[in-house]
Amino acid sequence: MGIKRFFKNKIKDRNFINNKRKLKINHFELDFFKKHTFGFIYENEPEVSIIIPVYNQIRYTLNCLYTIEQYDKDVSKEIIIINDNSSDETLKYLDTVPGITIINNTENLGFLRNINKGIRKARGRYIYLLNNDVEVQENYLSSLLEVFKNNKNVGAVGSKMVFSDNTLQEAGCLIFNNTEIVNLGRGEAIDTPKYNFLRKVDYCSGCSLLLHRTDTDGKLNLLDEAFLPAYYEETDLCQRLKYEQKLDIYYQPKSEIVHFENVSYTGKDNGKELLLQKNRTVFMNRWDSYFTDSRFLDNEGRNNINRFYKKPNILILEERMPQPDKDSGSRRFLEIVKILQKNNHRVILGIQQPNQEDDIYVDFFRSIGVEVCKDYVNAQNKIVKVLDQVKEALHYVDIVWIFRPIGFDFWYGKIKNDISGKKIIYDMVDLHYLRMERENKYIEVTKSRKKEMRFFKEKEYFGMQKSDVVISISDEEKKIVSGQGIKNEKIFTVSNIHEPVECRDMDYSVREGVLFIGGFYHMPNMDAVKFLYEDIMPLVWAKDDSIKVYILGPHFPEEIKGKYNSEKFQILGYQKSVDYWFENSRIFVAPLRYGAGVKGKIGQALEFGLPVVTTSIGAEGMDLEDRKTALVSNEDPQHFANKILELYYDENLWKTLHSNSALPLAKFSVGQQEKNINNIINYLGFKD
Repeated sequence: MGIKRFFKNKIKDRNFINNKRKLKINHFELDFFKKHTFGFIYENEPEVSIIIPVYNQIRYTLNCLYTIEQYDKDVSKEIIIINDNSSDETLKYLDTVPGITIINNTENLGFLRNINKGIRKARGRYIYLLNNDVEVQENYLSSLLEVFKNNKNVGAVGSKMVFSDNTLQEAGCLIFNNTEIVNLGRGEAIDTPKYNFLRKVDYCSGCSLLLHRTDTDGKLNLLDEAFLPAYYEETDLCQRLKYEQKLDIYYQPKSEIVHFENVSYTGKDNGKELLLQKNRTVFMNRWDSYFTDSRFLDNEGRNNINRFYKKPNILILEERMPQPDKDSGSRRFLEIVKILQKNNHRVILGIQQPNQEDDIYVDFFRSIGVEVCKDYVNAQNKIVKVLDQVKEALHYVDIVWIFRPIGFDFWYGKIKNDISGKKIIYDMVDLHYLRMERENKYIEVTKSRKKEMRFFKEKEYFGMQKSDVVISISDEEKKIVSGQGIKNEKIFTVSNIHEPVECRDMDYSVREGVLFIGGFYHMPNMDAVKFLYEDIMPLVWAKDDSIKVYILGPHFPEEIKGKYNSEKFQILGYQKSVDYWFENSRIFVAPLRYGAGVKGKIGQALEFGLPVVTTSIGAEGMDLEDRKTALVSNEDPQHFANKILELYYDENLWKTLHSNSALPLAKFSVGQQEKNINNIINYLGFKD
């Protein structure tokens, strides 16, 4: 490394450390609230009832309420304060805050009874238990609600709890035998990736906990008064939700709160240690038989957070961050992840070249329960790189699943000395060298081109030889590589996943236009658009110049867009939702002249029942039958143009293809790909 690059990296690292994320902490003094008034709007039908018991500590209570007022204003909420006979100026200050409900006790009832009193008073569908010594952050409540709305069988969801020094207090809790409780993440950095993905836990602390107000029988979800006056009450509540109501408890890291520990109200009782011991005994007698796992700590002191997962745990390594809304390969990746999660396998994702543009997708995968490795600054102000996290993950994963030849070459080189005993999967995605060979018909084949092809072929077969399992995307590609000496029994097909979608079944007569979709960093798609614009559509327009073409997808080159884009040939770019175009276009075209693998764009058209015109390359691996499930053309422009015109105007043919569109999708169903993945896991020696 040159001296300039060395110092450049040092400066970059220093800036990265200096820009370490910190949560916003207000914590204003009482004088602030004498000058700054705030309040809440009364909601007739609140979605959430926020219950905050207080005993003195009015400054903390006001700061808590002030942060609640700042964030998640779109969530319909009521705020119920239970003032447990405070002796300070609590009531005086609370009376100045409009829109809150205050319940004043004439005697001290204790924490647990006050929570139950608030639940009985609440009108919301959800109860949000919140300590008064916290300051909430942006999306603190909406992200908790998101878990209920996006997942089945949710009992309660807790937040990431952060100390005022911006280190973790708690990232969910696990319980082991002898009722040994582990508060995950304590003292670590708030952005530590292994504590920044949605996951199931045994319980989360009641400092910030969202749950349904009632159970399925309509009974209130109250705290058990066996734990009076406090301690273990929310732990018990979570177990009752889990084991009696058969619901799951989640930790949601997107919901962050700052907690000023040992300040919150617990009542007047000073015998904390005696109470803890008494209630621990009550809790043990009730629940200890449910916790049979011994607490596991490896040689480096890492807690066993694999409690809720079934072997094998899987480390996925990729070249770049998958973007499921932008390309079919990423859609396939997402569906594979969903299948692994459905079968309770832990999934950890490492990316070769992450960048800031990936953040939205990092957040997405974390929100569905994937641990995504990302550079971060630890509690000791040291940078922990993705590679460091990948090597740590190798301590507790069983399978390393590596995608694409460049990805395999990079990652295998980095971890080959650390993967003893791990099973290696090489996922081709498609045969890159095969695609290049087919592309050679349309470009000049230079020496550098030949060298590039040899490079990809060598890398692809190197990955196949070094791995325990090879995944092809189609049976056709499986045959090709098995013919090149790769053992047939270790090659498995895991294809794209396509199933019919529920959509508006727009009649042929009200549809118009020709649709094509793709990611345009992918050269076969660019070539298809060029072929369509320059060779095919002029022949179509010679017969009917009213037929419009719609081109969807990201990364279309601006210089070509300026040349092609018109009223008749519309380059529409990336669309957040493509449903409208699939539901309203009359036909889908895929004039692919080269490529490899299975064409996700065609599968997507079939999902929507949109009749397809394509080439033999487009039909490859899709089991399409000409004039039954699609029209398959050769690469002659006139032939393709004739197919477009025939399908565009022949309503009976259109209806035949529309009706049969689901037939080719059977081999791409979730069930079939799940079976294929389970076959791989069984082959690698992981039996149920």
